[in-house]
Amino acid sequence: MKVFLTGATGFIGSYITKAIEEAGHTVTKHSFSSHGHFSKLPPDMDIAVNAAGRLGGQGATTEELQEANVHLPLVLCKECREKDIPLIHLSTPGVTGLAANAKESDPYDPMGEYEATKVEAEQKLLKNCPDITILRPDFVFGPGDMHKFPLFKQIHKGWMPLVGSGSAKTRPTDVRDVADAVLKSFPGQPLSKGIYNIGGPQVLSIKELALVISVAMGKSVQFFPIPRFIFKLALMFGPFCPKALSKSRYNLFGMDRFSNTDKSFKKGYKPTRPFSLTAIETVIWYKDQGLI
Repeated sequence: MKVFLTGATGFIGSYITKAIEEAGHTVTKHSFSSHGHFSKLPPDMDIAVNAAGRLGGQGATTEELQEANVHLPLVLCKECREKDIPLIHLSTPGVTGLAANAKESDPYDPMGEYEATKVEAEQKLLKNCPDITILRPDFVFGPGDMHKFPLFKQIHKGWMPLVGSGSAKTRPTDVRDVADAVLKSFPGQPLSKGIYNIGGPQVLSIKELALVISVAMGKSVQFFPIPRFIFKLALMFGPFCPKALSKSRYNLFGMDRFSNTDKSFKKGYKPTRPFSLTAIETVIWYKDQGLI
């Protein structure tokens, strides 16, 4: 198969590229940084995969979020519809607020501007490309990921603040399991057409997650449980608040946020990589890069 892939040079996109090529298909890569705005599909493509996206924060503007998360997939949808080829779109469980055990059928409830653009894209794609496959990967980890590096760096310091007791649960997902899910979404495969949460085989508490990472580093970590009201109070001090007590950390680690993967599981998709292995491989990559 000839596959057109947007976001090909990104963290997840690079793993999707590798998985597709190892499966014997050819990939035509597109990235905004290398090729600019997407406008036209190359001829003779059999399928398109959209792994492009712009996360919120880090100076991202509303216009950048709209361009990457809404405009690009809609142009790609139009091209796929006109050429009658299937489209696989990567979204996020955050579109439903990512409450505990969130299901694909839960109502939209975006947490922030990034998630709101993903909601807008999903709604318009489902209307204009009814046969689309939408994958919602949960809390993705793996070698090469710089978005989770601050978490590893904090644990490497030997201490970590916890919101409350650190019992809030999450579902860490290996990036290679996400790439496998894309392959499972190709025509004739079990995840072809529909919306599917994609997540790792384990649901861990934040404390358990941090302990796994500390073991992978060969370091001990000291936990500092901080009551929720004190955590929130500290955030009110703005620039005087310690970086370890960030708002994003509170939002991510302060309550149960994991998706329900029963739907994809029943369709025959099974993630195979435990977080303990992912953590070891990720730590090795950080060390090879001289980051820790």
